[in-house]
Amino acid sequence: MLGGSISRLLSVAVLIVVIVAIGILFYRVMVGFFVPLFLAALLVVIFRPLHEWFKRQLGNRARLSALLTTATILLIVLIPAALILTIGAAQGTRLLSGVNSQNLTLALGRAREAFGLSIRSPQLHRQLEASINQLAVRTDAETTHAQIAQTRRLADQLQEVYADKPNTPDELFERFDALLVRLDEQVEAAITGDAAALTEPPPEQITVVAPPAGEPAATDATTAELDGLVPRGLTSWQQWQGYQQTLAKLEDTSNELRKQLLGGSMQAELAMLANPSDQTIHQGLTRGRMYLQAQLPSVASATTGFLFHIGFGLVVLIIAIYFFLLDGPAMTRTVMRLSPLDDAYEERLLEEFDRTSRAVVLATILSALAQGVLAALGYYVAGLDSVVLLFLATTFMALIPFLGAMAVWLPCVLWLGFVDERWFAALALGLWGALFVSTIDNVIKVFILHGRSQLHPLLALLSVLGGVQVFGPIGLLVGPMIVVFLQTLLEILQQELLKDSAAEPI
Repeated sequence: MLGGSISRLLSVAVLIVVIVAIGILFYRVMVGFFVPLFLAALLVVIFRPLHEWFKRQLGNRARLSALLTTATILLIVLIPAALILTIGAAQGTRLLSGVNSQNLTLALGRAREAFGLSIRSPQLHRQLEASINQLAVRTDAETTHAQIAQTRRLADQLQEVYADKPNTPDELFERFDALLVRLDEQVEAAITGDAAALTEPPPEQITVVAPPAGEPAATDATTAELDGLVPRGLTSWQQWQGYQQTLAKLEDTSNELRKQLLGGSMQAELAMLANPSDQTIHQGLTRGRMYLQAQLPSVASATTGFLFHIGFGLVVLIIAIYFFLLDGPAMTRTVMRLSPLDDAYEERLLEEFDRTSRAVVLATILSALAQGVLAALGYYVAGLDSVVLLFLATTFMALIPFLGAMAVWLPCVLWLGFVDERWFAALALGLWGALFVSTIDNVIKVFILHGRSQLHPLLALLSVLGGVQVFGPIGLLVGPMIVVFLQTLLEILQQELLKDSAAEPI
């Protein structure tokens, strides 16, 4: 008896191990078809009422009903979606190829003038900052002398550029020059070995600190050299400290100069960001073009492998839709029979998940499409190019909570106003986006959900972002559906627990 029980337990354990191993292999085989199978199941859930209507009209002819429903989905969803994506990719590729650094520089110049962020000789500001930073690099005294002279020349040029500016901070330029003279003296003192000249600054200037833990006292130039901290020519810790503290004061004075010349700390930072160098614009444009071209491959330049992958996935999607419609109930019964859960739980779970997920998916997709269509109409009337590309971008962003369609139409408004200088079109597009595009979302969701609980905005945002991170673009739908599925499970569990507690005798 005991031996038979042990043998049975061993058999069950081996069976479980085999099932787990085969399940892992099954997962590896099927994981490549996750996206088309998920989309097929989603479309079957959405179009189930149409399938049921076909069945009633055709006298429950299952095969013909499934075939007609699949053809309808293909005609009204898949083919239009493929055409729109193809046109959008072509427009995106054409847009990227037409953008160059000259056009971008011109657009940035107009935007700077509109926002009051234009500055005189931005390249000179950057060169001065780079020259000051170079003074901190470990090098020999001769090179340091030359770098100090270069910094002085740049500061003089900057003062000449702003000579006609009211309230030019001449005292800051004088302090800046005095600190450069001090640096020159410290480097010269290091060459001549006059340590006293290096470590006896004005009263407000240098506070000598102790050398780092473990470093020898700086008494002998040969034994106290600190590799990596002391440039050749500045051989004692005190000398290096005096040089560094003077350099720190020079940097502070340079920052104060920039703030006064450019109108304050925030204005200075914004102005420097809005006045990039030509090299920075060219490099950023090149990186952006390479990234976006990889995301928007045109049909003409797409590789055979890419086209085969897309075509094969589309074939799997269509076949899956047909068989899900034809044998969906039988597949569900088979899964329920093999599942260890109670049949009542499974039926209730499937019913709740089907009803809730259909509403959530329909509400999300239809509201995003409605915002995309309304925004595209506004883009077309406003005279913007690449309307299909903007439609796709608006629809995609409308799927993301908090960001929404405004993340696309608002930059278009700013572009029309500050770059194209078409303020009437910009104002009209802004009003259209605020009054219609971004408000239709609430109308459609309330109409479709009508009483069904919606996800909390924070949970909806996290589910979308997490879904995209794990599953890619399809995660925009998978993430919220997983949350809805978990919510349904927890509600069923809570109801069962309440039922059990009510059934217990007091």
